[in-house]
Amino acid sequence: MKYLLYSIFMMTTVNNINAQVRNVQWSVAAVLPPAAGQPVQPGVAGPVAGISNDIMIVAGGANFPAAMPWNGGIKNYKQDIYIFRQDGKGNVLPGVVSRQTLPQPLAYSANVSMPEGLIYAGGENDHGPTDKVTLLTCNTAGEITFTSLPSLPVALTNLSGACYQHTLYIAGGESVNGPSAKFFSLDVSTPGTAWQTLADIPVAVSHAVMAVQDGGVYLVGGRRKNSNGISDIFNTTYRYDLHTKAWTRKNPLPYPVSAGTGLAVGDHEILCFSGDKGAVFSKMEALNAAISAATDAIRKEALTNEKKALLNTHPGFTKEVLLYNTTTGQWKATNALTMEGPVTTTALLWNGVIMIPSGEIKAGVRTPVIISGKLFFN
Repeated sequence: MKYLLYSIFMMTTVNNINAQVRNVQWSVAAVLPPAAGQPVQPGVAGPVAGISNDIMIVAGGANFPAAMPWNGGIKNYKQDIYIFRQDGKGNVLPGVVSRQTLPQPLAYSANVSMPEGLIYAGGENDHGPTDKVTLLTCNTAGEITFTSLPSLPVALTNLSGACYQHTLYIAGGESVNGPSAKFFSLDVSTPGTAWQTLADIPVAVSHAVMAVQDGGVYLVGGRRKNSNGISDIFNTTYRYDLHTKAWTRKNPLPYPVSAGTGLAVGDHEILCFSGDKGAVFSKMEALNAAISAATDAIRKEALTNEKKALLNTHPGFTKEVLLYNTTTGQWKATNALTMEGPVTTTALLWNGVIMIPSGEIKAGVRTPVIISGKLFFN
């Protein structure tokens, strides 16, 4: 049976039955243009991103325009919308800034491109996590329409999303009460339907990659912040069977990783791009805990300076690309990114080509680059 697939942040199939990825050729497809009043475009993390009517939308997101957060910078949530089209040869044309904006600033939503349009769910802004779910559609003239869908059962940010046919699936994320193990579905083809609560994920997790492939919903990696402020970073692979409605644990990733992105390709594979292995992140959390516990002012200042030095020299995130075969259950490495690896963004397929728009490339640092990945199959 041939499945129409979408992933986190957008999933679609490559129509090549039983094809296996041989390699991926990476390049820069485009860059985000400067928004109104911006001399340059620094890029954003956690943008709303996907496809509507063969137009790629990148919107919202967050960055630190004045200074890094450890130097007193304030995170700024965006609502600008960027529109990208392709020419007749599949090249991405320079993006334009829409005269419209998102209804409110937003970052770190789950983004899923469906036949109905681009759906973004949850996320956050200055007011905290949101439960809002919106269908964004863009016509050929670049005019955007926003349609409200039923709100999530709980406000969530850094959640994961995917779809099978006309059903949207949402998993994990972070609520005001901490990481979530909840798993929900919504049939978006039938007006008036409500969210359904499905079997919990085996572990509460945020910042995970989610993809639908080969009759199952896969949830890969991610992290869980614990009450002591220290996070567990996972190498787990879980599969929710769309027929039996149960989760099972599959072969793990080669290493723990969170905040990467990914998508399904062909009939039996999932690609995962970049991510945070946690070397710097875990040290930073440990320093935060030590700073909070320190009672001596000199000790507190020394730890704070150590944290700043650690973040100022952040080496960036992994460029590795991992390929999972749902038939064999095995993970393997494939062609690594040839540019800095972005995290907290959404990978998508646009006419069979991978697009990875913007994202965070070092602690607090964003990129305006849209990465392109051309797939080659056996």
